[in-house]
Amino acid sequence: MDITQLRYFISVAQTLNFTEAARRSGVTQPLISHHIVELEKQLGGKLFLRTRHQVELTEAGRRFLPAAAEIVELADKAVFQFRQDQQGKAGHLAVTSLTTSSAVLAEALAAFAAKYPDITVDIDVTSGPQQSLAMNDNKYDFHFAALEMVPVGETYDYVVTHSDSLCVVFPANHPLAERPLDFAALADERFISIAPSDSPAMYDRVREVCRARGYVPNVVYQYDRVEAVVLSVGAGLGISILPEALSRVFYAENVTFKRIPGQDTLRPYVVAWRKKLTNPAAALFVETVRGLFG
Repeated sequence: MDITQLRYFISVAQTLNFTEAARRSGVTQPLISHHIVELEKQLGGKLFLRTRHQVELTEAGRRFLPAAAEIVELADKAVFQFRQDQQGKAGHLAVTSLTTSSAVLAEALAAFAAKYPDITVDIDVTSGPQQSLAMNDNKYDFHFAALEMVPVGETYDYVVTHSDSLCVVFPANHPLAERPLDFAALADERFISIAPSDSPAMYDRVREVCRARGYVPNVVYQYDRVEAVVLSVGAGLGISILPEALSRVFYAENVTFKRIPGQDTLRPYVVAWRKKLTNPAAALFVETVRGLFG
C-alpha cells in the first residue's frame, strides 16, 4: 500500500466514477482501476461495489476512507515541512545576546520575522562571561556580543552592528547631571561599579577610561548585574560609568546618561556565527543581518 494508491482511492470515493477520478488525477482510467485492484488485494477485501452504470463504496470502504484521507494529509504535511526545512523557511534558531545589544537584536528579529514568520527563535540574554563561554560550544546559532568576545581564528564570522559609548550615569536630580561633564568634579562622588566577574572587558574599559582622565573612582558598591547598578544610581546611592545602550534598555527615568567624549569610550558590537552553518534557517538569518548591518 502506498500514497499513490490511497490518493486514487480517495479520488474515486469522492467522484464515485473511475473515469472522472482519472481525469482529475491526470492519468488514464485503466491505471486508476489497476491501483484500486492492487490496493484491494493488499487489504484483503473490496473497497467498491461496481456495476456497468454505478460505483458505490462498500461498508468497509466507507470506514477505510477517513483513515486513508488522514494518512495522505499527514504525508503531505511531512513532505511540505521537509521541503520548508531544506529551504530554511521553517525551523528554529537559538540566539544569545548581551543586554547592551538588545536594541539591535530587536531590530534584527523584527526584520527576520517579517520575512520568515514560521521560524521560531529562542533568545537568551547573557552576561559577558556567559557569552564568552557560549562562543566555545554549539548551543547557539548567533551571538549578539561585543567584538572582543569573538574568538580569534577562523571559526567565526561576524557583522559589526553598532558602536556604543561609555557614559557617566547620574541620579536624575544630581547637581552635576545638568552641567558639562568634568571629571575633576567627580573626585568625591560615591561610585557604583560593575563587578569584573560579570563583565571583565567592560570593567577594564571603564578603568582605562578613568585612568586616561586622571580620575580615581571612589567605589562604594560593586554589583554583578548592570541592572542593579542602574537601579542603585537611580536610588541616589552614587554615580557610575556604563554603556549608553543601557539607557534605552531600562528606560530609567530617574537616571541621566552623559556621554564621555573620546574614541577610547567607543565599544564595537557584533552579531557573530560559526562559519560552518548546518542549520538551514541560519543562512536566512545571516542574509537578514547582512542586509541590516553589513
